[in-house]
Amino acid sequence: MTENLSSKKRDKLLELAKQELLKRKQELELELEELSYEKFSDDQIKDPGDEAVSSAMDALRESLKETEHEEYNRIKKALEMIENGTYGICIDCEQPIKEKRLQYYPNATRCLICQERFEL
Repeated sequence: MTENLSSKKRDKLLELAKQELLKRKQELELELEELSYEKFSDDQIKDPGDEAVSSAMDALRESLKETEHEEYNRIKKALEMIENGTYGICIDCEQPIKEKRLQYYPNATRCLICQERFEL
């Protein structure tokens, strides 16, 4: 987190971020569990249209599962960073991540500039 924040304010922001991350982590754990057991087909013989819909739904579910798993891993990393005192520091440029970015995206590990470079 930024150096110019008072220790008390920084601790409060860290605690709020940690609570938000833990809440979202728990939500994702439930969603991932549901997705792993959810089945769109009943394994009965289907016509080609039913088969296409079933296949599309399976692909959509797998994509959602992968996206949520990636977010889950980012949250776990952010929680580790809180524990080891590196939360709020960009993993690329090692500069503080803006407080506003962390408020809206508490599992951010990169500042906005480095994130934009990473996504190119």
